[in-house]
Amino acid sequence: MAVDTQTTPGMRASTHNLIRRVALIGIIAVSAIAGLLVSAARDSDERVSNDLAAPANPAPLSDVEFVTFDGETVTLADFRGRPVVVNFWASWCPACIAEMPDFEKVHQAFGDDVVFIGLAIQDERAAAEVLAVETGVTYLLAEDPPGDFFEAYGGIAMPTTVFLTASGELFERHSGILTEGSLTDKINELLEAAA
Repeated sequence: MAVDTQTTPGMRASTHNLIRRVALIGIIAVSAIAGLLVSAARDSDERVSNDLAAPANPAPLSDVEFVTFDGETVTLADFRGRPVVVNFWASWCPACIAEMPDFEKVHQAFGDDVVFIGLAIQDERAAAEVLAVETGVTYLLAEDPPGDFFEAYGGIAMPTTVFLTASGELFERHSGILTEGSLTDKINELLEAAA
């Protein structure tokens, strides 16, 4: 018995409609996933407001020594009395490189009222120093090669920036790139909370 393999216009239209429906379902699914990702990214921007989101115990970190690129040994406790912005970065991180000039502009704008520390993590010292020169940053740069500070402050992505109060307490943690405007806004929030 012979099978008719010719398609009719009605069959072509039905197949075309099926393809359109599958494509539409795919677009809806991708949109839903994108929405969830955007929501998750927004959540990572939220101020740390409970003990589960905060690092396990950041207090002892105030006494942990680290060495600056200038060879000076310092601790976070050395900066008590002024708010501190700690930016975790690396020369292999494109987003870190992109935000460094903005951090420098904001550092210059706030002057000595806010301490800026750039901690290079899991990086080669020579590469980190070259990047610092290329980006023109003048704020304090140091190393956290094993990423101990990064982990203790709950870093989950690069770059991560933490905002500490003048008494050394964690005010906010931000994962992702910060622009000049968004960084300025966050520091103003930090300063207003202290007032």
